[in-house]
Amino acid sequence: MMPLDTSASASASASASAACSRLPCILLNRDPVIGICRNKTTAVGEGRNNLTIEASFCYEQPPLASTLFVYCPGLTYPRRSVLISTAEDLLLFRVPVADEPPTYYFSYDACDYKDCDYMIYRAGRSPTLTRIPNPKANFYDDSVGLLSRAGDLFTVAALVAKSTNEFTLHRFDSEVGNWSLKTVSLDAPPKPYPIRIRTNVLLLNHHFTTTVIALGGKSGTMGWVDLWSGILLYDLCPEDQERPMLRHMRLPLPMHLGKWATELGCTKSISGIASVIKGGKPCLKLVGLQIIEERLPYDDIETNLPCYTVNNWAITTWSNTIVHFDSSDNWQDGFTVWAPDVIISDTVRSKLLASGLLHRKPSEDGEDTVELALQNLVVSEPTPSLNGEEEVVYLMARPKYFHPKGWALAIDIKNHTLLDVAEFGTAKEGVLPDVSYCSSSISKY
Repeated sequence: MMPLDTSASASASASASAACSRLPCILLNRDPVIGICRNKTTAVGEGRNNLTIEASFCYEQPPLASTLFVYCPGLTYPRRSVLISTAEDLLLFRVPVADEPPTYYFSYDACDYKDCDYMIYRAGRSPTLTRIPNPKANFYDDSVGLLSRAGDLFTVAALVAKSTNEFTLHRFDSEVGNWSLKTVSLDAPPKPYPIRIRTNVLLLNHHFTTTVIALGGKSGTMGWVDLWSGILLYDLCPEDQERPMLRHMRLPLPMHLGKWATELGCTKSISGIASVIKGGKPCLKLVGLQIIEERLPYDDIETNLPCYTVNNWAITTWSNTIVHFDSSDNWQDGFTVWAPDVIISDTVRSKLLASGLLHRKPSEDGEDTVELALQNLVVSEPTPSLNGEEEVVYLMARPKYFHPKGWALAIDIKNHTLLDVAEFGTAKEGVLPDVSYCSSSISKY
């Protein structure tokens, strides 16, 4: 049986959560903890077969990790829950409830979707935890979004491609209580890019959702984001009662696209987007990483995986304040900062050195421990702060690729300053590094 986290650390977490419960935004660890952390964020709900499910948060000031604790006292073989989506005061997660011994190695995480309960946590003075019916069809978690609506109502929506211009919208409205499916279409083909797109980057002409953002407003607009090809916008609560259509918003082209000689890879590791309020108005913030690296001709002796060296990296930001109309060409350049130009105060430098992040263990026989500079770190998952009035980007950093431990960096892009560094987490033994985060504003409710 998997042990629960009921140690003193959970008690300390409860105190921290009480002290930090009004943070405007947090970095939420995507790997919930099986355990008890009772505090004023705790909500208790009921799963299938009268199963009690308890959810609590430990909030921490970014770049420290905030954590979701899930506890099911009636399960003999608890497995880790899966965080699916968060928006404003809502969080959707999936709880494995099959109470039987695991049958294979990845035992405590593996569970069929039909053996899971889908739970909606709503933050507030009296937080609630509500089970919703399982979806009628499976879809990728990355395609699921949440919309918080007035009167404690909410909508869960997922968009699945049927063809280039036609999609199936899976939708759950809390006042209806069940899932519905409908076909939705693009109002017009996406605009062509201003330059010729080579064959090896044709991903720019196809939509694969990597994240979902809630823009809200009177029309309840939601955006399914492909961080290469653009955003599909759809009004879940249209003021016009005619059949609403999908609208395509193009994103800025990847940096130095014309110099690329290989296919576009996974974009979530080098791009990020957030819907924020800036100056009282809705605003989209986009961030991208440019990494200069080299594949070495041997495997790393520590990870037994391909070895790379990072020579430099840069962060670039864009913003768009016209998000409900034809705004593909309204992206405004923000800031670009290269790692060697980032200012590090003596206090943060001491913290950085003490963290161990700058010490890389040998990658080949005969090599000594390497002392790294900031520009030599492996960085990924650039994430704009959800505080629209600040120009802060968070990065996950490691001393080498596939390192199990991850650190989070907070960088003020406008002032080219490293604000803080914090150890974020360590991947579970036996799997590739999966320490990851998502930004959330649930802590301010």
